[in-house]
Amino acid sequence: MNQGGPVEVLIVGCGVAGAAVALELASRGVPVTVLDRDQPGTGATGASAGMLCPQYETPDPGPAFRFGVESRALWPEFARRVEVLAGWPLGLRADGMLVANRTPQEEEQARGMLDWQRQAGLGGEILSPAEARKIHPHLHPDVPSWCWLPHEGQVDAQRLAVALADAVRGSGARLLVTREATSLWVEGERVRGVHLADGSALEAASVVVAAGAWAPLIRDLPSLLPVRPVRGQILRLRPPSPSPWPLVADHQGCYLVPRENGTLLVGSTMEEVGYDEGVTDEGRARLAEGAASLLPPLEQARLVERWAGLRPMTPDTLPILGPDPRLRGLHYATGYGRNGILFAPLAARAVADLLLKDTTPVAWEPFSLARFF
Repeated sequence: MNQGGPVEVLIVGCGVAGAAVALELASRGVPVTVLDRDQPGTGATGASAGMLCPQYETPDPGPAFRFGVESRALWPEFARRVEVLAGWPLGLRADGMLVANRTPQEEEQARGMLDWQRQAGLGGEILSPAEARKIHPHLHPDVPSWCWLPHEGQVDAQRLAVALADAVRGSGARLLVTREATSLWVEGERVRGVHLADGSALEAASVVVAAGAWAPLIRDLPSLLPVRPVRGQILRLRPPSPSPWPLVADHQGCYLVPRENGTLLVGSTMEEVGYDEGVTDEGRARLAEGAASLLPPLEQARLVERWAGLRPMTPDTLPILGPDPRLRGLHYATGYGRNGILFAPLAARAVADLLLKDTTPVAWEPFSLARFF
């Protein structure tokens, strides 16, 4: 067996979860090597819509909501760091979101949500159709009211996915692409590194598993990692005319994300199909119908492309962060589900703190792997 030279921290996965941890550690002067099984931009990060929407995505004022709001506040700083290191912009925007209330029950749900979000210091209001069309003139006229969330935002995930790899290299970390970690290298009660698909191994003082939906496939993990892939299909449409910037969504999980090039992303399905990343006609039809039900002009939109990604979901939909309770030197940054891009900056701070100091001011305890034991 060929063994690479030892490194201080080895991160498995260069999606947004792993890359953010690498950038955080590198900024603290820690030697880092990042492995990725694919080329930059081909994983779940690049397949996502890039929404930064904790108010829309989290159904209650629990730990995921608080974590998401705090992480969203870190995104301008994080984006600037990536842009400086990578040398190109990420399309970060905070133009708000309109959510359709199609029934009295949905409006009541939205009002209740706004009540506890206001208690957390966040803005939002219920708008009449006329008020909502002042923000977005193409909204469906039959929707009786809209929930306006002015602080929600987005980043161009396709740019981000490639820029992260450039930023990791620019930070001084080492990036090894098309190098798949197949198993942990364990001696006694401590991790020593990883074994690779080519038969070699890399030694490290610490290992961070940030491999998304593929994390459970790494052999010799000390515990069953409760992460499963959930497929999400996305369409890219070119509308008949450019769309205004606010995000538009409904309560069923359909959302519309405008891009600077005049296209618009439509997401997303939630499909339990294992590791199948294929797209389907059924998914395309469902997304196209949902898009037109929010913006009728999209019935005439041209389909530019479509793709699917695999979200790493846990049973309780919360991420898995921090040290493994059974194996020294092993840490996790995975299971981010629908909020991988949103959670990444704050999760990276927490994981780096715990790896280097065994403590962090970030409220990470609800996301420990120990909750499943």
